Amino acid sequence: MNDFEKQIAWIEKNFTEIKTSEEVVLDLKYSTTDNFMKADVYGGFQRCFLAPVAAQMFAKACAELKEKHPGLQFHIWDALRPRSIQGQFYNHLAGTPFQNYVAAPYPGSLHNFGMAIDLTLQTCDGELLDMGTGFDDFKDLAQPKLEQHFLKTGELTVRQLENRLLLRSLLENQGFKVLEHEWWHFNAMAKEQVYGHHPVLE
Repeated sequence: MNDFEKQIAWIEKNFTEIKTSEEVVLDLKYSTTDNFMKADVYGGFQRCFLAPVAAQMFAKACAELKEKHPGLQFHIWDALRPRSIQGQFYNHLAGTPFQNYVAAPYPGSLHNFGMAIDLTLQTCDGELLDMGTGFDDFKDLAQPKLEQHFLKTGELTVRQLENRLLLRSLLENQGFKVLEHEWWHFNAMAKEQVYGHHPVLE
């Protein structure tokens, strides 16, 4: 077994794979060049994992989606992320106004522990719901904490906000919390509950 196979075996032992289903579509952006790095930083690796507790929470969100909104699917952009990749992200944005959008590799992002997920909603026909901005958009318009301001200025429409709130309710009903400056990013637990208590992917 080579080093890569050993790492995959370790991931499979410590994390839960999230697979394509009636409720889930995978579109792992960092396995493509369609991301803010403009590079395939995952080397084409297309599998999606969460920590077991986060995966259980997400499964409940999928059940609620299926029951209440059968015409919609979760569209996942990222979940478990190696700490080494986190370092690449951090260094790429170092010294820019967008540095605070990426956690330092130590102690790390909750993505490195499989405790965070980046996602949106789409119709079963593959049309993404309009959230006002795309994924990894560093404009202020992407920030949940500023939504009421942008609703008043008209830069965020009522429909766009409703779409964000629908996504948020599905995840937050199961215990996830949206990141205050990224509408697509949800944490399964607080950092103090994760650091030092859960496996991290180096």
